[in-house]
Amino acid sequence: MKIFANIQTKEGHEVKQLNRRKAIRERCLNCSAWIFSEVRQCQMTDCALYPFRMGTGRQDARERNRAIRQYCLWCCCEQPLEVAQCPAIDCPLYYFRNSIAIKEYRAMLKTDDPGVYAKAGDYLDCLN
Repeated sequence: MKIFANIQTKEGHEVKQLNRRKAIRERCLNCSAWIFSEVRQCQMTDCALYPFRMGTGRQDARERNRAIRQYCLWCCCEQPLEVAQCPAIDCPLYYFRNSIAIKEYRAMLKTDDPGVYAKAGDYLDCLN
């Protein structure tokens, strides 16, 4: 699934098209202050995202999805409710953190209601 998300980048905030692979790569770049060599030489081998940090090569999609969930749980101190209520909408992993958010995102995109993007702002910073 690809989405458009307003995420934090080196130059500020930018709308980017993301899938899970790109979201992990962007999160790893954010963690390393957007220094590509730091991502490549990452010392955080116990991070759930570590095997997927380069964003290349064959990757098991289910394992990648599981890694995102594990990372988000770690980020929220192992509290699943905190993951569901995560306020970090500029995190590239935000839209992939749980299946409920993805279902809501898909439902918002399918509606004809012109006010949906105002409501969707809680989850998305999409461009019309």
